[in-house]
Amino acid sequence: MTRPSAPPTSVTSFSVNLLGALVALGTLFVLRAEHATGPRAVVVACVAGILPILALDVLVLRVHRRASTGLDWDRAPDVDVRRCLTKLLGLAGTLAPIALAYWVFPEYGDWYRPFWEVLRRFGLALGAFAVLYVALVDGQMLDPRDAYWQLGRVLLLHPEDARRADLAGHARSWLVKAFYLPLFVVYTQGQIGGVLGFDLAGAHASNLRAYHFVDETIFALDVMYATVGYVLSLRILDTHVRSAEPTMLGWVVALECYMPFWGRISSPLYLRYDGVGFEAWFAGHDALRWAWAGAILALEGIYVLATFAFGLRFSNLTHRGILTNGPYRFTKHPAYVAKNLSWWLITLPFVPHHGWVDAIKSSLALLGVNVVYFLRAKTEERHLSRDPTYVAYALWMNEHGLLRFLRRVPFLRYVAPPE
Repeated sequence: MTRPSAPPTSVTSFSVNLLGALVALGTLFVLRAEHATGPRAVVVACVAGILPILALDVLVLRVHRRASTGLDWDRAPDVDVRRCLTKLLGLAGTLAPIALAYWVFPEYGDWYRPFWEVLRRFGLALGAFAVLYVALVDGQMLDPRDAYWQLGRVLLLHPEDARRADLAGHARSWLVKAFYLPLFVVYTQGQIGGVLGFDLAGAHASNLRAYHFVDETIFALDVMYATVGYVLSLRILDTHVRSAEPTMLGWVVALECYMPFWGRISSPLYLRYDGVGFEAWFAGHDALRWAWAGAILALEGIYVLATFAFGLRFSNLTHRGILTNGPYRFTKHPAYVAKNLSWWLITLPFVPHHGWVDAIKSSLALLGVNVVYFLRAKTEERHLSRDPTYVAYALWMNEHGLLRFLRRVPFLRYVAPPE
């Protein structure tokens, strides 16, 4: 059997996604030059980063015609009004418990104000879009009796028309969006606002003001495309959720990495890994401090390039197509690898600034965080391995990835699931 010379084709075009990211970056600098701030500037930056990818995906890559969409555009539309109304009822039945949870849980208070502001401004438009979208897609679906229709039938007291597995997957995918979308809207507002309002006056080789600006910009672009991914989960763009993480372990290790759970885990009671920090440790050694900062930014650059590889498809805990290009061409989980290495360089927990005992404790705490991300990677692999494309990709990485030497360690070598 001849071994493939390249990994399977990626679901996205990295060059198209990178073009969109460059447009978003340019837009941020234009907005800075015009001293634009506030929610409107954030929306402008996000839209500018979306449009090039959206246009090229549809007009050049023609993603809407992929078989994975489940749509057939070569036949006459077969829109069933009653079926569409049932789907809209299913959508309402999906959103109602989410809205109730937002109202009941104290967590969703003032801190999430940017998210509530987005809903206030765009809620009616999103509702109108949902009606038009359902009508458009319903007429082209090969199997129009999807989870929305099935849930609508359940609400109409016809549970026999529903498939339990479909409704369970539907609930999990919406739970992912319900948790992460408000969070990333707030992150995006804060990060982009930080870039637009960052004061570069006084930046000099003797300080790290420019480093902090680049760091802020990297994470602004990262959370921006993450937010876009949660919003644009649409079958017509082939960005829809194929499946959501089915195991409790997968959910636990993913949620632990985000607020409000991360605030508890990283508190002084648990995985607190504060170190002396590279800025303080290398103070007075500008060349060395900038070299160290450059290494951190290089790792963060890999991290954000991995986000760009998703294009409009970023989402935790879900399968929305297999990525095999960009940083994923060289290793599995490039974002996790780069992010975890950067934390060691940023905090320097192993430096005995307050004695060896504290250094050992901080290092073990950061190792604990690394283990959480390792478990995230393993649960994601187990989930994605239901797709033969991911199996082929991971096996290819065993032989060709930059970190292929790790395959000698049994629990780091990818093993395909039994057929």
